[in-house]
Amino acid sequence: MIKQTRFYLGLMLIVQSVSCFFLVICYLFKDKKNTAGPFTILGVISAVAGGFLVAERVKERFDTEMILDSLSPEDRDAVIMRHDIPVDDTADEAEFN
Repeated sequence: MIKQTRFYLGLMLIVQSVSCFFLVICYLFKDKKNTAGPFTILGVISAVAGGFLVAERVKERFDTEMILDSLSPEDRDAVIMRHDIPVDDTADEAEFN
């Protein structure tokens, strides 16, 4: 779950960097270069951090695909289709009706 959160955080940082670069362009057209500087730095830092977080998840996904490609079709189906169903010996059918 935490790895998925890092991926979403990376996407949000990339979106933030894109919006910062739009602000930089707007401020440069209005001749406010002193204001554009900090947004440029913030955009670069956000893009680098977001890129690292997204690349981490993409690399993990790529490694998982490489492992699944090396398995036989029967083993691959067993790994992908495995569902862990909790079993409770004290439950009976009357609880579900």
